[in-house]
Order: sequence, then C-alpha cells, then structure tokens
Amino acid sequence: MFEFLQRNDFKRYRQEQDFKKLQSQVKEIAVYKGGGGLGDLVVAVSFFKTLKIAFPQAKIKYMGIIYPRFKRIFDSIPYIDGYIHYERPDKGKGMKEFFEFRKINMAGIDLLIDTQRRWETSLFLKLLKPKFMLSGSIFLSDWPMPFLNFKKMHILEQMFALPARLGIDVLKNLTCELNIADEFKANAHKILPKADEKYVALMPSCGMEFKNWPAENFAELGDLFANLGYTAIILGSPKEIDLFKRIAEAMKKKPIIPAEIDVSFSNELMNDAAILQRCEAAVGNDSGGMHLASCLGVISATIFGPTTPRKFSPIGPRNIIFYKKLPCSPCRFKCRRKIFKECLSSITPDEVFAACMDELKKERVNE
Repeated sequence: MFEFLQRNDFKRYRQEQDFKKLQSQVKEIAVYKGGGGLGDLVVAVSFFKTLKIAFPQAKIKYMGIIYPRFKRIFDSIPYIDGYIHYERPDKGKGMKEFFEFRKINMAGIDLLIDTQRRWETSLFLKLLKPKFMLSGSIFLSDWPMPFLNFKKMHILEQMFALPARLGIDVLKNLTCELNIADEFKANAHKILPKADEKYVALMPSCGMEFKNWPAENFAELGDLFANLGYTAIILGSPKEIDLFKRIAEAMKKKPIIPAEIDVSFSNELMNDAAILQRCEAAVGNDSGGMHLASCLGVISATIFGPTTPRKFSPIGPRNIIFYKKLPCSPCRFKCRRKIFKECLSSITPDEVFAACMDELKKERVNE
C-alpha cells in the first residue's frame, strides 16, 4: 500500500513541503467527502488525523452528507471540528440556493479539499470560491495532481494522495481513536457484565447479501472459539435478526445476540463500538462493521469474495484478510461458476480460526 509515495514526484513534494507555506494562511479547512456508508466514514478517520497533525491550528470541517444512523460515529471522531451539509450538484434546487450556501458556509473556508474526483462536482466546488482548492481534478486544483490510476488504488490511498501532493507524510500507524462516551460503555457492560470473560465478535451480515460468508461457517467458527473458552457475540443490524438466530441455533455454545436482548441497543452503532472494544477479535464480511473494528484497533479478520481487498480492505496493523482471488473476482454479483459463490465457500472456518489464533498468540507474546 502507498507504493505511489515512492515515485520521484511524490518524493519531491515531501522535500518541498508546500503545506508548511500554507499553515499561517489556513485557519479553516473543508473536506468534501460526499455521501457514503459506515466504511467510507470510518476509513477516512486516519486521513482527518493526518490533516489535523499537519494543520494543528486549523478547524477541519467535514463537507457532504452524514446519514442519521452514522451521526454518533461521526461525532466521536476527535479530528473533525464541524460539519457542512452539502449534497451533490445534481440534487441542487437552483442557483439561488447555491449562492446562499456559498455565502453562509464558505466565507471562512481557506482550503477546500475535494476527495471525490467527479469533474461536475469539482466544478461546483470551485465555484464556491475557496481561497485554495486541492483536488484530483487536475484543471481545478491549485496544486495539479500527477497521473494516478485511482481505479486500482485503495480508497484510503486515493484520499491520501491529496495531502501527499502538499508534502504531508502518511501516518505510519493507521489505527485511530474514537471517543466512546461513558453511556455507551455502560450499555455494553449490561450486555457483557463479566469483565474477565474472553469475547469474539462475529459480524455475519453486510449491506449486500451476495457478499455474505455462509451462515453455517460462522456457526462452526463460533464453536471453534468456544472450545478455547471464548464467548461469541453476533453483532449487526436488528433487521438481520433471523440470520443471527439461525447461526445461534446451529452453535453448540449459544452466543450473545445484543439485537435479540435489546433492539434499541443495536440500533445505535456506538453501542456496537463499545462492544467491539471489549472483544479480542472480530470476524466478518466486507462491511462497515469491520472497518469500525479495525479503526478501534481490534484484531479484524475480514472475508472477501465478490469484492477486492485491494480497494476496500480495512486499514490497520491488526488486520487479517481472507481472499481467494479467483479469476472472476471482483465480479458484478452474478455468479456463473460451477460452484456457486466459490470465492466465499472455499474459505473455511478452520483457516479463519487458525489465522485468528496465530495473531492472538503473537499479541500475547509481545505483551
């Protein structure tokens, strides 16, 4: 990852350090992120931390859409100082509203960073008339970007290319903090009252059912952990409660299902974050939940099939990736192989369990 930083042009940017010339001029920064899911938000935490380190005196504002379900997660990110609601231009209501938005929200913005690289959106952002603009759209950025094949880059690499253009160093440790309030820790304690018990989180659902590892594999994996004294916790949206119960029924040692104990608990993602902090490891599909676990520094084993980890894997030093890299992957979610969804079914509970235990043993040796 971040191989592009070894190019001569990016080495030169690090020597020139343009960001230092900006520090005295930039008091407020707006980062246009657009809409996105939980993974899109959480994977960007280290990006905002990097900006905060480079511009410690500046206020950094997230610009885009935050869905209500993710609002508390957003508020827990310590590197963001504010929020500017801004929808893509194709959802705009006319030029009058555009000029009102510019007057109300952009007066104090010194640097606008456009992370999305859609030329129509970039053009509208440029028309907001920030003092400086940094964008992957080469004709609209005050610091033109050299060519990068963004389609083959991880989503975090795509974002980090922008501060790297200003000569800002990429963080060596991408594990970042979230401020989890005491109320959520107290809620987690009600679900997990035993302080000395060992827990592992299973996250068997995601936004697209086609990406899900078979339910019976999660059940078998949960039992493998139970044989070594771990208690499995099945986390996820209450909408997937039938899937969670099916997995639980197939397990010998019954797991804890917070969504079954208290629906309101699992409707709040910060409760899940507090639960994850109590776990020694988390195993799940390519999903926002795994990005959250990784961001919290939990050992995170993510299972990929139709999607590619090269672009979407969680980021951090404690990640384990399972991916068979079949010739048809990544695909368009219409499996045509003789063995249906072979990319997922060929990943066995035994190999996932063994890799997790190897990582847990390394952690204990280093303690």
